[in-house]
Amino acid sequence: MVRAKIRKHMYWHKLAQVLLEHGLMPKYVAQAIKHVYPLADITGRHVGAYKRRLITDGMLEKNLPKTISPNEAPSLLEGMVGDDDRFIYQCAVGSAKRSLKCFEYKMTEEVVDHLEEIEGWITQIQA
Repeated sequence: MVRAKIRKHMYWHKLAQVLLEHGLMPKYVAQAIKHVYPLADITGRHVGAYKRRLITDGMLEKNLPKTISPNEAPSLLEGMVGDDDRFIYQCAVGSAKRSLKCFEYKMTEEVVDHLEEIEGWITQIQA
């Protein structure tokens, strides 16, 4: 039995895919992503691995002509990143991840009515 691989999708993958489709080298893609997400721990090796995955999956051709310069890439990405993307980035990188976990706990916490337990305890003390 062969298990299917689980494909990770990070907040920067879609941005990297767009720049790779324009023929930009992984090194310059990583620099452009760091311009948009300054605390991101992304290198050209990460983008290169993602590029190989896209080529293997048939979502990207191997040798695309360069249609954008490394200087134009950050301005292209600025227009693609919205408020939701920045929030997800903060959750992945910063302390917002901890507050999101706290929020998740509060939303999934079981609401328990302790009134019956307290009344039973009081009656045991009085007896």
